[in-house]
Amino acid sequence: MDLSKLTYTKGDSTIELPRNLAQTTSKAKRERQKTINIPHVDLAYEKQNGILPSNLFFVLSGGEKKEKDFLQELIKKPNLHSLRVVFMSKKGQGLLPNQMQEKWLEIQDNGKIVIEDQIYHLNAMDKIFLLSDVDEFYDQLLKISKDAVAGDQGQWIISNPCFEIWLYYCYLNNPEEDLADLKSLTVVKRSLKLKSLCQTVAPGGLNPRLAFEKINTGIENSKSHYDIDKNGIPVLFATQMHEMAQYLIDSMNSNNNEYIKFVRQKQEWRARMRNENKNK
Repeated sequence: MDLSKLTYTKGDSTIELPRNLAQTTSKAKRERQKTINIPHVDLAYEKQNGILPSNLFFVLSGGEKKEKDFLQELIKKPNLHSLRVVFMSKKGQGLLPNQMQEKWLEIQDNGKIVIEDQIYHLNAMDKIFLLSDVDEFYDQLLKISKDAVAGDQGQWIISNPCFEIWLYYCYLNNPEEDLADLKSLTVVKRSLKLKSLCQTVAPGGLNPRLAFEKINTGIENSKSHYDIDKNGIPVLFATQMHEMAQYLIDSMNSNNNEYIKFVRQKQEWRARMRNENKNK
């Protein structure tokens, strides 16, 4: 089976599996899809005070902290011209892959995403990503991939062992040496070890918010270490985040170079802050 077309859903998050694990849905969903229209077009964003047309970039994430921090600058900017970034997970604990898949099926059945007082209608959704760690969830991801149905709009993004490997690539590019300790550990201990290494492997740690400005470096480094196993799941030190990141910056830059301008503005702002502090 070509797992690159599978989709995987975790509670409240969205992820795209490697090319072999990209689009997954339960067999029962085959019938549901006959009546549910989820075209790959723009999304209408509905709030209590009206309708705002926008392209939706929806992330359903297994992790609820670092992943959201990485996208925070966009989540809090509702006035982006290129897209509208919406993030969903489960506060305090995140989501398992099985929970994500259930949530994604529920969203498709209802035809909408509901987050607090905001409603996002699926009949115009642009792009959906489901972010998941391999961690100890390999068997769940494999089962989801085997139940995949072609045409599912959700794209799984899987990182091995966890999302922090993407943050690492945004800053550094020598995992075989920097992260060598992970190889001798059991699967269940690798994520915790990587999270701790992220605090020391680079000066100041691997800040997820600053990493957003280093996306191009992350894409290049991630691609250079990307590989999948026989089931289409990323091997240790591999992540599919470069696929989501490339889509994100391409979408932003297609509208008056929004990503390039964003990075420039952030750099200029920090330079001003440094100058002001020096003059105090």
